[in-house]
Formats: sequence, structure tokens, C-alpha cells
Amino acid sequence: MPKDCPETVRLYEHLPNLPARRVWAEVDLSALIHNYTLLTRRVAAVSPRTRPVAVVKADAYGHGMLPCVRALLSAGCRAFAVACLEEAIALRDYLTGDSLPPQPDAWGVKPADSMILILGYTSPACAALLARYRLSAALVSADHARAMSDQATRDGVTVTVHPALDTGMNRIGLPAHDNREIARTVDELKEISALPGLAVEGLFTHFATADEDYDTEMTPGSRTITQYDRYMAVLAGLEAVGCRPPFCHICNSAAAVRFPGRLDAGCLDGVRLGINLYGYGVPLPEGGTLRPVLRLETSVVHLHPLLPGERVGYGGLYQAGTPRTLATLPAGYADGLVRALRGASVTVHTAAGDVSAPIVGRICMDQCMVDVTGLPVSLGDRVTLFGDTPDQLEALAARADTITYELLCLVTARVPRIIREES
Repeated sequence: MPKDCPETVRLYEHLPNLPARRVWAEVDLSALIHNYTLLTRRVAAVSPRTRPVAVVKADAYGHGMLPCVRALLSAGCRAFAVACLEEAIALRDYLTGDSLPPQPDAWGVKPADSMILILGYTSPACAALLARYRLSAALVSADHARAMSDQATRDGVTVTVHPALDTGMNRIGLPAHDNREIARTVDELKEISALPGLAVEGLFTHFATADEDYDTEMTPGSRTITQYDRYMAVLAGLEAVGCRPPFCHICNSAAAVRFPGRLDAGCLDGVRLGINLYGYGVPLPEGGTLRPVLRLETSVVHLHPLLPGERVGYGGLYQAGTPRTLATLPAGYADGLVRALRGASVTVHTAAGDVSAPIVGRICMDQCMVDVTGLPVSLGDRVTLFGDTPDQLEALAARADTITYELLCLVTARVPRIIREES
């Protein structure tokens, strides 16, 4: 192998699938379809022309991208969003395989022709790959667009693109914070639409606070509505010069749930469904309850007494004041049970019923200890770390000062995903 081409490996790809599992994640695809159906019905009720885009980046938020895509295809989804080119190529390879049925959706799109949008940056050096795999790339700036055009022209290909607008997230996108920026961005988008080697398919932005309690449609000057108005101003400017992209999208899960009326503005063609697909995020105000799709589980592998005065785990942060009984679980932060969850409770499924037990001491890399004093816990009892209800993971996220998205994505690759087709 040349020195300038180092070996690249993917962690854990060769681990065997054993019948006796140390820790595992059960993925309920029927729950995913249930959530998708609830969300798309809500969208269709106010805007039948708006198409759902299922966000399956980060291996479908840690659930497993390909099984989730298979389930979403069966529910009629034909548009997907990922974070990077690697995810997009893997998804297109799957969609064009022989294992999928060729039936089109309500818009006449077959699985193999599903839209795949890359939401993050893609190097212009990959223009030929984008065209080969029929992928839609986000453009993060006008300079990015020109570089992509130059490379596509050199490669003799056409790249499908969705310019991003920065309406207030301040992450990526052509700037659109005030009238001066909006006017300049309209001019740049008009220029981009005429660049060789590019086919402008869409235009998008991303809400920063649509899921925040204080940011509601009724709040004058709320950040979400400010972002919405800036996006609409750019769109109006493009329509005035005849450059409106055919697939405009702005709403994420939270906005689709909280502000459905904004979808039916006569100009929004898509809505991106992310965390709500997996059972979390903004709850539906009426007409159904989202179900968690992933349940992280392990089992009790050791029981032992803890004498008064003895300490538990690294650093000895927990000390027994009275005789206690501890259960050891073979799950730790290398599986996704981060150290910040010390003191959280897990559910032990005993022969006498479900009981709650607190984690004591620091969570180790591969193990943790829970206090089961006075509980009817036995060796081999199954333990749910989270996923029975949305409240479980939300409570853990609050304890760790993070969000449900992060805890889902932190379930590591060495944890096998057990795919269930029916609940």
C-alpha cells in the first residue's frame, strides 16, 4: 500500500453475532412506521403537496440506517437525508439493490430513484461521485457552489444541489439575516442557478429553536418565525427573477409538529422528519403518541453483598452506610452508557415484576453497578437501560445535561442491533 494511502478500517465490523449477548439494542420497526404514519398524516392534513424527507443520518440516529430505510420505504417514503457522502453512497447502493420491490410511491417515485440529500458539506473533489450515485448535495456558500461547478465541469458531470440559507442558525449557508444580505443572496443564487455543471433542485434552511418551549408561533419576533420570514423573503426574491427551486424545505420535526400551518404557505415542498421518527422530540399535541424505536438492554451477571463502609467503583464515590446488595451489569460508557448517568435508575425485569434500581458509583468502560437491596432480583434478569417510554431517555438526558439525540447516537457500534419487525 502506498505511503500516501494509509490503511483505513471501520471499528467493530468483524465482531461475531453471538446468541448470548452482553448488551443489545432492540429496534422496533413497527414503532418507526407508527411514528412516520402519525407525522405524515399531520403534514398531509394541512399540506397534501408537501413531501416528507426522512432524516436517517448518523446510522438513523444510532438505530441502523438500512433496516430503518427498509421500513420507511414500506410506509411510502421516497426521500431521505443524511449527513455526509459516505452515508449517501451506502444508502444509494442499498436502494438500487435487488432486495427491494420496485413499487413507486404516490408521486410515482421508485425506491431506487429516491432522493438522497446530503445535509452537510461535501468536497467539490467528489463531484463525480455525487453525479454517479445521483445524490443531492448541500451548498454551504457561494464559493462552495463555484468550486463545485468548476469540478463538475472538469469531470463532465452535472451535480444536483440544494443551496443552504443561513437565516439564524449561523452554521452553514448563504447569509440571509437582513435586507442587505437577503438581496445579495438572491443575486448569488441567481448566479448559482446559471453555473455549468449544477442543477439546483432545492433550497433549505434549518431552525435553531423550533423545539424550545419559549419559541412559539404566537411569540412576536420569535427566533423560529424570524428565520421563517427571512427564508420566505429570499424565496420571494427568487420567484421575482424566475429562479425558484422546485423543492423548497424549511421545517424540521419540531416545526412540522408545532407550526403545521407554515407548511401550507403555497411554497414549501418538503418537510424533514428527524428525531420524532424515532419516538422523541416535541410531542404531538393531539391524535396519537410517538413510540420509542430503540430499547437499550442488558442483564444482571453478578450479585454480591456490599458491607457497611465499603466503597463502589473507580474513585469510591459511593459508600455504603448500611448492608447493601449490588448487581453488576455488563454495560458501560464504551456501549453508550456515559459516566454522566451515574445515579440514574434502570428497570430490572424480575419474576415478580419490574423494579427500578439506581446506578451507584462511577460507570466503568464496560460495566456498571446498581443497588438492588431488598429487590427480588436474580442472576440473568433482563435490564432496560432506556427505551420503554420516551420519559426514560428524556430523564437520562436531563441528568447528563444533554439531549435525547446525543444519547441515542452514543450507543456504540459494538452493541448489536436486534431488529424487530413487529412489536
